[in-house]
Amino acid sequence: MIGDGYRSVLRRVASIGLAAASAAVLLWLTPAPTVVADSGTALLTLAAGYGLLVATSGYVVAGSLRFAGADVGEEEADTGRAVGKVENVLILTLALLGAYTALGLVFTAKSIVRYQDISSGNTTYYLTGSVANVTYSLVYGVALARVVGVPG
Repeated sequence: MIGDGYRSVLRRVASIGLAAASAAVLLWLTPAPTVVADSGTALLTLAAGYGLLVATSGYVVAGSLRFAGADVGEEEADTGRAVGKVENVLILTLALLGAYTALGLVFTAKSIVRYQDISSGNTTYYLTGSVANVTYSLVYGVALARVVGVPG
């Protein structure tokens, strides 16, 4: 009985991840012209991009958690939001720099910080939220890099 519930959640998480990964691959493979022409506009676009990512990621993660059926307490949600916003900024920065291998360090650091949540048994919340946030931030970062013309 418990195994079936986990399989269902894992299937949902995998489908979200697969859809986002497919979008990222298509975005990466599709040649796109640089939209931003000068450095002033590029800086403004980057600043707006960071703000938009931080503002919208919570909605994406909350939707993913609802879709996965994760039961989240308010204290856990607050902690997740705080860690998630820092994670958004780090992942976007690394994506803009093209430092994709460093993303593993971000995920590892987050796992260490959230160890108590993981070991408490609420792995659905942690895994779904992490996969959704990392994937959304990475796809967003690749798209923003292409718009600004950064080779990331």
